[in-house]
Amino acid sequence: MDKNLYKPAVPEWVAEILELDKLRRQNQYSGSLCSGQLRKDWEDWKQRYSRKLKYARRNGWIVEGRE
Repeated sequence: MDKNLYKPAVPEWVAEILELDKLRRQNQYSGSLCSGQLRKDWEDWKQRYSRKLKYARRNGWIVEGRE
């Protein structure tokens, strides 16, 4: 059944943030996800690709270039 789930391809820097976000949701990480310019890029990416973000959080993700 795992083959039928949509796993979006995301850039490597987004994958790192998503991994930290996943740990935060499991109460295993309490730090900041990102800072400075990366935070601005993250906010922009979340707004632009909200559907990708939704499915990445739900089903996991694939890092672009590692497929």
